[in-house]
Amino acid sequence: MKNIVIGFYLLLLLSSCTSCKDDNVTDRSIIWENRICGKNMIYDVGIGYPVYKNTVVFHSTPEPWGIHQSTLHGLDINTGTEKWQLTNVDFAPKKDLQFNCTFGIFQKDNIVVACDNVYAAKGELIDRYERYIYGIDIEKGKVLWIISFPNEYRRMGDMLKGTGQYAYVNANNDSKFSLLRVNIQTGELNSAISLTNNDLPEEIKSKNPVFFNCLFSTIYKNSNGDDIVACSLSSQHIGSPYDLLTTLYIYNLTQNTKVYSTSISLTAGSNSWIYYLNGKIIIGKSHTVYCYDAFENKKYWEKSVILNDGVGSGSGNDEILQVLGYDNSALVFCVDRLVCFDINTGAIKYNMLSSHSAARVVDGVIYNENNNDLVMRDVYTGKILKRVATGKNEEGFASVRPNVVDGKVYIHNGTDAYCIKAWEK
Repeated sequence: MKNIVIGFYLLLLLSSCTSCKDDNVTDRSIIWENRICGKNMIYDVGIGYPVYKNTVVFHSTPEPWGIHQSTLHGLDINTGTEKWQLTNVDFAPKKDLQFNCTFGIFQKDNIVVACDNVYAAKGELIDRYERYIYGIDIEKGKVLWIISFPNEYRRMGDMLKGTGQYAYVNANNDSKFSLLRVNIQTGELNSAISLTNNDLPEEIKSKNPVFFNCLFSTIYKNSNGDDIVACSLSSQHIGSPYDLLTTLYIYNLTQNTKVYSTSISLTAGSNSWIYYLNGKIIIGKSHTVYCYDAFENKKYWEKSVILNDGVGSGSGNDEILQVLGYDNSALVFCVDRLVCFDINTGAIKYNMLSSHSAARVVDGVIYNENNNDLVMRDVYTGKILKRVATGKNEEGFASVRPNVVDGKVYIHNGTDAYCIKAWEK
């Protein structure tokens, strides 16, 4: 199972689909680029290019083997000139420094919280992994704190989201799932949610499953102003059939009470991707998309992404790998397609060829890597507005989520940090 998880992240980092036929002419639109690690290569996913005032942060991992040697680079947003560096020494007592979590940072002003992305399989020795969470002041280029996860957790770091002065990170072992609250000023950890099999719906609890993973939504509010979070809990039925069971668990973080829980799927499949939008929860698992109410146990619709319409690689290769939302649209990224659903009715708005690279939606435009280029796509039609390429004989862009701030897009390839002009309407 560990190899499957590692393979998934490598797939996100390295893969792309065939170029779409309706692509516009390649337009570089590059404001600046900086070869931040000399003759070495940039590895790992990175920490998402956080921006504060006139600083943007990139990463490099010139030694991605053994004890990883990595560097954070604080660059000037206007010129790309380096302002500061942080290396392994700055993160002591941590020794192995990787920035390898596709969905793993939280930013509040100048403070960025990141952590190790660890999956220790059942029975695997946990001591072989470092398990730290750390806070960084990206204005000053300073590590504020570094905290070790408690030994009871074997898997953590898939996601970091938050609100106010707190970040939240998922952590679990075979018998318990926790959502940990992180004080972004000090790194203090405490449990916001702690669940065992007894907290699962009866039809899942009866299978006595092993906890596998949890993805969770952004923090949203109910009519009383309470903080609410929606979690998609994945657990494994060890036996025959070997199923990955999915529970939607909605929790009031302010009142420390369950809002509701319901079983979503009792069949085999991948992670259950989750997104909050306009009072609704969108979940994508395997070949199916589900839409639930964010506050009461009500399912609005359920739709398959197997459309058999000739777009993409067809029903045999339609695994859902990412779910986002914008306006009234649920954006479901499959292996080589983007399917857009109306969030209110479940009707399909469009089905377009697309990579499944981690995407960001800003001002009605979807940004992600596609066939080694940075693609800007109209969220309402799915059509490509602009395709930006690296230079001749240069490596293509990495399959990572770009950051888009104040009309600039930040992304890297195998050697360079890039700042690119965003789409202008």
